[in-house]
Amino acid sequence: MIISFISQKGGVSRSTLARATATEFAKAGWQVHLADLDTQQQTSSKWAERRDLASLTPSIETAVYRRHNVALKAAALNQLLLIDTRPFADISSVDIAEASDLIVIATGTSLDDLEPSLLLGREFLQKRQIPLHKILFVVCKAPSIAEGQAAQRTISAWGFQCAYHFIRFMPGYSQALDAGKSITETHYPTLNTAACSIIDEIASLINS
Repeated sequence: MIISFISQKGGVSRSTLARATATEFAKAGWQVHLADLDTQQQTSSKWAERRDLASLTPSIETAVYRRHNVALKAAALNQLLLIDTRPFADISSVDIAEASDLIVIATGTSLDDLEPSLLLGREFLQKRQIPLHKILFVVCKAPSIAEGQAAQRTISAWGFQCAYHFIRFMPGYSQALDAGKSITETHYPTLNTAACSIIDEIASLINS
């Protein structure tokens, strides 16, 4: 099983979603491998190191890959391969998307974030013939409930499926990530519930 996390811009919580998904599936007993393709930032890999240093469980098996085709081979060795792609979609992202059982496109709420993400989704559908049901948009870093809902309506108007829940812009999430935790493991139950709801939606799609 392969879930890829793709975005057309940096800073839209692509890696955040990948880490939360890895954490919750590992807690559920899945053998999970998180492939970090961002060789410069290595966001997911460095987070996994912080998690191990803090002795947090479950430990998330994470590795940095320079070549996406090598990362894809890890799917044969694990129940679930999660691929945290580079900040900007390229030809490797297309190859990964075609090999994935589910593509999660993270986006912010502004038009600067939404438009390139939606165009990427359209390219997957029209040029690459990727089925619509394999693409899930998730709105992240919403400054307010109203802005999060507005972004969801825009995504739906383009014909894409969008997660019912979205991630608010909250300091508690950043604090958790800095400590090696995922956004489902903050000190605040309401934040954890919101994040877990998105992971539940992802799980329901790959289990359907």
